[in-house]
Amino acid sequence: MGKKTVKVTTEEMQELKMLAEIVKNPRLPMSDRRIAKTQYESIINYAKNSKRGSITSSV
Repeated sequence: MGKKTVKVTTEEMQELKMLAEIVKNPRLPMSDRRIAKTQYESIINYAKNSKRGSITSSV
């Protein structure tokens, strides 16, 4: 699957970065990492479905 670009706000980008760190941290419980991944995907899907224009992001 190729990279798709998604336009996000600065607040969303900060949240995505924080969630990505949680997902990547093997010391955290798997349940916390799964919740963070779901929230990450939710933000990306919201940004994709909103009418902001198209921009690229590696998801």
